[in-house]
Amino acid sequence: MRTRCLALKKEGYRNQKWFMAYGPGSGAEGMRKNVELVKLLRETLGDDTELMFDAFSGWDQTYALEWAHQVERYRPRWMEEVAHPEKMESFATMQRRTTMPIASGEHFYGRWEVERYLTADGLSVVQADPEWCGGISELLEIGTVASLHDVPVIPHGYCIHAALHVIASQSPTTFPLGEYLINKMRHFYHFEAKAPFPERAHFALPTGPGFNIELDAAKIDTQKVLAWD
Repeated sequence: MRTRCLALKKEGYRNQKWFMAYGPGSGAEGMRKNVELVKLLRETLGDDTELMFDAFSGWDQTYALEWAHQVERYRPRWMEEVAHPEKMESFATMQRRTTMPIASGEHFYGRWEVERYLTADGLSVVQADPEWCGGISELLEIGTVASLHDVPVIPHGYCIHAALHVIASQSPTTFPLGEYLINKMRHFYHFEAKAPFPERAHFALPTGPGFNIELDAAKIDTQKVLAWD
C-alpha cells in the first residue's frame, strides 16, 4: 500500500480514494485492518493528500461509526456509501455523530432524492453519476439543488466524458473535481480512438463535437447494422 499510494502521489494525484476490504462480518481483526489502512496512508502521504474511503454499501451505522471514531484523527476527506442508499436516516445519524464528512449518491436517480437527503442533513458530498442520474441535464439540476445547501457535487466516475463537460462549465464551488477509477478506466475505453486519460492527474477538455467519442477501427473485428422491421 505504501508503494502504491506514493506512486499515485508521484503521478500528481492530490486526492486518493481507497476501498475498504473488510466489514462487520470480518470481526475485530477486520476492523483493525480497516483502521490500519487509514493510519498507514496518512503517515505515508502526509497532510497534503486528501484521503477518501469507500465501503460500497457494505457496512451498517454501528460499524461505520466505530470505524469513524477511530480514524477521525487522521482527517479523512470523507467516508462513502457506508450503508445502503435507502437508509437515509442512518446517513443523517452518522452526519451528526462524527466529524468526518459523509458522501454518497451514485445510486441517486434524480434531484428529488438529493433534495430529500440534503434536507435531512444526510450528506456532505453528493456523488451523482452522469449516466445513472439522468444525464447531463439532470446532473446540472442536482448541482443547483446541492448549491442551495452549500454541498459539493463530485460526479461518480463511470462516465468521464459527461463529467468533464459539467465540471468544466460549472462553478468549482459546486463541482470542484471528478472521480477517476484508475484501474478500471485503463481498459474501460478500449474501443475508443480518443479515450480520455489524465496527465498529471488532469484531463484536457475534448475539442471534438459532443463527447468526442470515436471508435478505433483497428480494435474492431466485425461490424454490422441491425435492421428493425
